[in-house]
Amino acid sequence: MKRTMVKIAVAAAFALPMGAQASIYQFNASLNGDNELPSVTTTAFGLATLHYDDKGTAASLLDDTFSVAVAGFGLSGPPTGFHIHAAATAGETAPVRVNFESAPFINLVAGSNIAIGGTTGVVSVAPGITDGMIPETLLSGTNGGHPAMSFLQALQSHLAYVNIHTALNPSGEIRGQLIQVVAVPEPETYALMLAGLGLVGWVASRRRKVGV
Repeated sequence: MKRTMVKIAVAAAFALPMGAQASIYQFNASLNGDNELPSVTTTAFGLATLHYDDKGTAASLLDDTFSVAVAGFGLSGPPTGFHIHAAATAGETAPVRVNFESAPFINLVAGSNIAIGGTTGVVSVAPGITDGMIPETLLSGTNGGHPAMSFLQALQSHLAYVNIHTALNPSGEIRGQLIQVVAVPEPETYALMLAGLGLVGWVASRRRKVGV
C-alpha cells in the first residue's frame, strides 16, 4: 500500500502545475472525435497537458525541455499510434512531430485506454523536430502551409495537436489542439490525469523489475 501511495504521489507531483517561473509555459488539450478531420463518431475522450521550460534562456533552444501527460479512455480498440502533430490549425492536419510510442516516453495500454508520460529535451526530439525547430509545413489539401518555427512558437500559436489513432480510425480517433493556459485546470481534469499517470508509474516500476 505504501509503495502504491508513493507512486501516486510521484504522479501527482508530475501532473500538478509547475512552479510560478516565468519561463515555464503550460498547454492543455481536450481530446474527442469531433476534433478529428473529418469528425469521428466515438464516445472516447482524452486529456493532455504539456509543460514547456525554456530554462530562462529564451534566446537559446539548446537547454529547453518539455513534459507531457496524456490519458485516453474508451477508444474503439487498442491505440495504434499517439503523437503530437504540427504545424496545423484546428481545421488542418500536419505531420507527426513528437512520437510518444518510444523512449523517453512511457505508455501503458490497458484495453481501450492509454496513459502516456515523459520528459525530454526539445533538441533531442527526432525526426519531426530538429534542434528545437519544426520545418516548413508545406501547402497541401489539408494544410494551408506554415513557415518553419520553433516548437514553442507552434505551441503558443495553437498550431500543435495531440492525436490518438486506432485500427478502426487510422487517421485518428480523438484529437485536441494544445492551448496555452494561465488558470489552473479544474480538479476533475487532474483526477483523470492522475489515474492515468498512476498506471504509468506502476508499469514503469514493473518494467524495471523484470529488466525490460
